[in-house]
Amino acid sequence: MQRSIQFLLAILGSSGIQAQHTDTLRFHSAAFDAEREVVVHLPEFHRYAAPEVRMPVIILLDGQHDWLVGPLLNDIRYLQYTHEVPQAIVVTVPHVDRVRECATDSVDQPSMPLLRMLTAELPTLLAPYHPSDIQVLVGHSFSSSFALYAYLQAPDAFNAVIALSPLHQVKEAMPRVAELLEVRPNDRVLVAVGGPQRLKDGGHAERLAPVMERLGKDPGHGRLLYRDYPSAGHTSLPVIAFPELLSTLFLPFSVRDSLVPVNDEYKLVTPAPPAQDLLRMAEASNRFLGGSLPWEVAEINGIASRLWSSDELEQTIAVYRKGIELYPKLYEFHWALGELLLETDPQRAHASLRTALELLDTEERELPERMEIRGEIEGLMR
Repeated sequence: MQRSIQFLLAILGSSGIQAQHTDTLRFHSAAFDAEREVVVHLPEFHRYAAPEVRMPVIILLDGQHDWLVGPLLNDIRYLQYTHEVPQAIVVTVPHVDRVRECATDSVDQPSMPLLRMLTAELPTLLAPYHPSDIQVLVGHSFSSSFALYAYLQAPDAFNAVIALSPLHQVKEAMPRVAELLEVRPNDRVLVAVGGPQRLKDGGHAERLAPVMERLGKDPGHGRLLYRDYPSAGHTSLPVIAFPELLSTLFLPFSVRDSLVPVNDEYKLVTPAPPAQDLLRMAEASNRFLGGSLPWEVAEINGIASRLWSSDELEQTIAVYRKGIELYPKLYEFHWALGELLLETDPQRAHASLRTALELLDTEERELPERMEIRGEIEGLMR
């Protein structure tokens, strides 16, 4: 069994950053009375997930700028790989006329076509992907000012905003944002600006910095974060600031996988709690921004491998069964469960291993190691 375990963990550990799926959705927008499009980027493990696995949504405005959204998408993928940021449905929103679409007449303006599209039309488009209620809106320059306006007008639609170098109406918007955050404890707004020099982000810093100074050190009771990046120019600010702000937003997620700590020999520091208690603890750790972040494949693999290495087999079986419930199309979980059950329940073990083989043939036809993996599983069944 040991050789098979090592092979399985090697395969699981190689999942990393793999091909993600992208859908371009073209539709008639009633808000604009025109044809529009959004691009939906799905993470690697989305295709394996049950409908109950509802992933957060990150909306990137200014999707027409490849120089902007390309680096931000790469940031998200890398931070997901390093477990700083959860698996998420990322939506890029291209603009036809970004100034006209994003520049408000007033922070009290009751509505704008872009806001109506994001709040009334986008949820219907995303419904087939089973998104969670957690939505993060990200903008740069004009679109970051719009993101702040959108939060003020529709706070129930956005749990968090990342505003990179806003300028338009920041004097009016930022005090209102701070006031709103005082009564919305689960929301977060993160604002950044570049260097004060004219050739950096001077015009924006000159307008924004005094407003943030007047708000004091703890606006919105810590729910409003303001950062300046002296080395960043206006167009480089998203590349420099976005990964830090995004990982700051998701800090509770990145540190939650500590249910069964191990020592240097990869053995549990203390005995694992009973299986049902362990699953309840995992569920409790999923809470975030008033919603929840689903248990991820990497987390399931990590906790199961720590339990397995310490011979906590009852808990390991429970974790993999939960993994199959959440990600029923992932052959690795069926494989692992089958191996774990071989000695105590051969009938169920063989059923799990057969399912793993079926999923290899239906879901993983292009996997380079497919035949080698089949040989490992078939060897267990013999």
